[in-house]
Parts: sequence; C-alpha cells; structure tokens
Amino acid sequence: MGVWNFVGKVYIAFIIALIYLPVAFMIILSFKSGASISFPIERFTLDWYIKPPTGEYAAYLSLFYDRQVFQALQNSVVVSSLVAMISMFLVTTLALTLRRRIAGRDQLFYLFLLGFLTPGVAVGLGLNFLFNLLNLEFSIWSAAFINVIYAVPFGLILMMARFNPDLLLYEQAGSSLRASPLRVFRRITLPLIIYEVISAAILGFLLSWGEVIRTQFALKGIGTLSTFIEVQLGVNPLTPKWYAAGTLLSVASFVGLAIFAYLLSKTTR
Repeated sequence: MGVWNFVGKVYIAFIIALIYLPVAFMIILSFKSGASISFPIERFTLDWYIKPPTGEYAAYLSLFYDRQVFQALQNSVVVSSLVAMISMFLVTTLALTLRRRIAGRDQLFYLFLLGFLTPGVAVGLGLNFLFNLLNLEFSIWSAAFINVIYAVPFGLILMMARFNPDLLLYEQAGSSLRASPLRVFRRITLPLIIYEVISAAILGFLLSWGEVIRTQFALKGIGTLSTFIEVQLGVNPLTPKWYAAGTLLSVASFVGLAIFAYLLSKTTR
C-alpha cells in the first residue's frame, strides 16, 4: 500500500510539473535582463515591464510604454467582462430550466455542450461566413459572442452539478405560500445558488481571457492581449517582453482561479 501511495504522489507531482513548469519558466524569463531567451540568467530586472523606450522596435519596448499592449489589455478586459455577464445570465437561466423534466431536456443539454466540443476553427469560420453574409463588422461584441458559446457549457455543467437536491422543494414551499415566481427566485432560489452564479461569471471571464483561436476569428485589429501576443510573435523576434505580457495574463488568471476555488468551497444554507 505504501508503494502505491508513493507512486500516486510521484504521478501527481509529475502532472503538476507538466502543467506549471512552462508557466514558471515564462514568469522567470520575463525578468531577464538580456534580450535573448536562454539560461543562465545573469541579472533580474523590471526593464521589460517599465523601462523607458530607447527605440521604437516593438519587441524591445517595455509593456508600460507600448500603447498597443494597453489597447489589447483593454480589449481583453472588456470582452472578458461581457462574456462573464452574459454567461452568468445564460448559465443561470438554462440550469434552472434544464433541471426540470421538460420535453427534449437531454437533447437540449447535449446540444449546448457542442459549444465547447466543436473545434474553435470551425466555429470561427462559420462566424466569418455569417458576418460576411449579413454584412456585419467584427467588434468587441462579436468576440464576446463567440466566447460566450464556448464558456456557457462549462458553467452549465458546473452549476447543474452543484444544485441542492432540495432546491425545488424550497421553491414549491414558497409558491404554496402564494409568493410570486419573481419573489421565490429573489428570496429563495438566488440566495441558495449565489456562489454558483458568481462562479459561472468568473469561469466565463477566465475562459475568454486566455482564448486565442476563437477570438482571432471574431476581432480584427489589435485584438485582445492573447491574440495580440500571437500576432506579434509572427512578425517580431522573441524577447522577454512577450514573456512579461504572458505573465500579466497568467497572474490575472491565477487570481481569478483563486477566487473561483474559494467560492466553490463555500456553501449556502
């Protein structure tokens, strides 16, 4: 038994290292003094974050002085915030509807799951065709739309799995006391699922925050920070600046994940 426990711990450590070591290397290299991506690191610096510009070449501008980075970061915040709000509303209404024995419930559930099972390239190409057909322009809203399709299934699974089995009984008790459906939702349902609702919003934000494939089809120009980094790496040399930009994305994701985990650990009464 002791041997298998040791093997299990080694396996878990290997998986964790496989996931987080690349991120750790990225964060460390973002503080490297030189422009080359290599070890050993002679000196740590914040130059790639805040150093005043000495030239105009994008790969050597620090993040603070690169206006395009600020625009891309702003786009990321706006798109992800929209996805969070829309996903929260859709996930909540869908979960509350699909928990009941309505006709075609199972088919509807699996239909919604196609949002993250369908390849991002396929969804992006379809969206491009649809927008060209309708003569619509790509914008922040189109990027939010395509990411909502991706985020909703994750939130739906999360919320339905964590529903209190007695929730329907509490709602029926409120209705039997002649409370209106809106009052039942506001006084009974929402307080009992509030952590799941907020978690669905955070999950939608995080999924959109780091999404590249779908977003690059739906937002032109500078794009979000994730798509901006991808485009810049295709035309600029690889320097620690891009690792610094990736660190900003990762730190925001880690903070959101910590809040997400804390909310999931909470229970309502």
